[in-house]
Amino acid sequence: MASAKATTISPQTTFSSDLLTPEEERELLANFWDCKIDLVKQMIRHVPNLRQHRPPMEPWPMAQFIRDHCQAECLVHTTVRRLHERYVHYKHRLASANIRLAAHVAKRFRHHSLSYADLLQEAVCGLMQAIDRFDVSHGTRLATYATWWIRQTLQIAVARQSHLVSLSPHHLQELGLLQQESEALAHGGKHLPTPQELASRTGSSLEHLTHLQTATRTPVSLNAVLDDDSDFKLTEAMPDTQSTTQQQCSERQEALSFLMENLRPRERKVLDLRFGLTGNGTHSLRQIGHLLRISKERVRQIQNRALEKLRASAERVGWEANLLLE
Repeated sequence: MASAKATTISPQTTFSSDLLTPEEERELLANFWDCKIDLVKQMIRHVPNLRQHRPPMEPWPMAQFIRDHCQAECLVHTTVRRLHERYVHYKHRLASANIRLAAHVAKRFRHHSLSYADLLQEAVCGLMQAIDRFDVSHGTRLATYATWWIRQTLQIAVARQSHLVSLSPHHLQELGLLQQESEALAHGGKHLPTPQELASRTGSSLEHLTHLQTATRTPVSLNAVLDDDSDFKLTEAMPDTQSTTQQQCSERQEALSFLMENLRPRERKVLDLRFGLTGNGTHSLRQIGHLLRISKERVRQIQNRALEKLRASAERVGWEANLLLE
């Protein structure tokens, strides 16, 4: 047995991290199970309102019931408080004895982007969940059962945090299978496998494979240098869409000003008021008629005649008339 160490859980209680023998573990698990049953029964007995939330006598529902309802209202009762203290003691003793298992499984995930400290924390969460879910009647070792839950918790953490796009554990398993098949094909055929070969080997569609590889593609900084021998950056190769848009607006304004020189003063005034060409805002036909002291229908006629002139002038010089007043 390893030398004694201690893990502090709270200021009042210190738990040993010594490994447990199979006999000690079975006894501790049996005590933990009996304590859990007694705690649930006493909670329901002393707090009648909890009877409607009575859980089935199974490990996980009872653990959830204790977590959600064993609060100040229950802990004022001496019997419940003592049982809860024993419950916490047994649970943390089991966790402390298996903390090295959690650390061992977490080390297998160090090649992902998460730090080892984060991996260890997720592994401990998986261990605590395994303790809550473990059924002593199964006859298996807690470590055997907990390994699966620790691995599942780590896979979920990696899938959520390792990529820009959140992935499910199922997708993470698919990525691992793709990596294995890719390495096998590259090693056997001495060439990099094509997407079609990978899709055929894994049974996935080519579209699904492409989406999966795109979602997990390593992000590249726009300030990254393309070549070590030069200072050329990705930002220099990207088009300046803002400048292009400003240039188009400027060219459109110049073209419109040129074409409007062929209109009569009243026609230019109507178009200016109707479409806000000089930045004074748009007006309705009725408002324009009131300003120019003409009827609404007369404003419509002037507007339509002016637009027809603009379109005709634009066609003569080869410009797109439909872009002038967008």
